[in-house]
Amino acid sequence: MVYVVMDLEWNSVYGPKIRGYLNEIIEIGAVMLDVQYRELSHFSVLLRSRLSGGRLQTHVREMTNISRRELERGLTYDQAISAFRRWLGHEEHVICTWGDGDIRVMLANARYFTGGRGLNYVQRYLDLQAYFQQKLQTSRAQQVGLAAAGEMLGLNIEDYPFHRALGDSRFAADILRKLSQDADFLGFAKDCTPDFYAELEYKPRLISDINNPLVDPAKLYYICRPCGRPAKQLTEWRFASRGFQALFRCEHCGQLVKANVAFKKLYSAVEIRRSAKVLEEGEGQTEG
Repeated sequence: MVYVVMDLEWNSVYGPKIRGYLNEIIEIGAVMLDVQYRELSHFSVLLRSRLSGGRLQTHVREMTNISRRELERGLTYDQAISAFRRWLGHEEHVICTWGDGDIRVMLANARYFTGGRGLNYVQRYLDLQAYFQQKLQTSRAQQVGLAAAGEMLGLNIEDYPFHRALGDSRFAADILRKLSQDADFLGFAKDCTPDFYAELEYKPRLISDINNPLVDPAKLYYICRPCGRPAKQLTEWRFASRGFQALFRCEHCGQLVKANVAFKKLYSAVEIRRSAKVLEEGEGQTEG
C-alpha cells in the first residue's frame, strides 16, 4: 500500500467540443508515500496545451510563473497521463488531493480528450481537505484552504513553494503526516467505482418548488433562539434568497424573525440549511 498525494495546475480555456470552458491541465505533481508517510518518489510534468496554444490566463501565469516556452516543451495530455500511470505502478494505492477540485478536473480532461468516463488508473481516492475538516471539526459551511490548514497545524508556509503542483503536493503530504492515523485515514478513502464518478460529476441543485416531494414539510419551522421554543408562523413560505422564507414571532419573548430553510439536492441525500434574521417591528410585514 502506498499513498499518493497529488496536485494539478490548470488553465481555463474554451473547448469547442463542449461549447464551453474547460480547466485544461498544464501541470501534474505528486509524491508517493509509504505507510509510515516517508516519501518514496515524486512525479512532476508540464503539459503542452491542445486548446490555448500555450497562452495562459494572466492570473495563472502570475501565480505559477510557468512560461509559454516551458509549456511548449511539455508533454501532450496522452503522454503525461501514460507517464503518470507508469509511475503509479501496480501497487495498491490511495490518491489524495486537497479538495475534490483536482480529481474533477482530471475527470473532465479525460472525458474531453479521450472520451473516458472514469480514471481507470485510480483505485481509491481521499479528499484531504474534507479529512482535515472532519479531524479538526471545522465548520462545513466554509472550506479551509491549503495554506490556512498548514498554519493551523503549525507548519511554516514560508518553507514551501506554493502554486506549483509538486510543491503543493509536498505541503499537503506534510499536512497528512500531521493528521493521520492509519485506521481512520484509510476508512475515509473511497473506492473509485462507477457510482463514485457519478456522484463526483453530479451537480447539486437548490430546490425551489415547495411542492417537490424532496421538501419535507416537517422541516419547515423556526425555533426561537433566545427561548428555545417553537415560534408562531405569520406568513406562508415562499422561495427567495436561495431558500424558503417565512416570518415568525415568538409568543414568549415577542421576537420577530425572518426564517430561511434551504433544501439542496445532493447525489444521494438532501442537505438542509437554516438561517434567520431578527427584524425590527414593521420590517418585512408586507412579505408573504
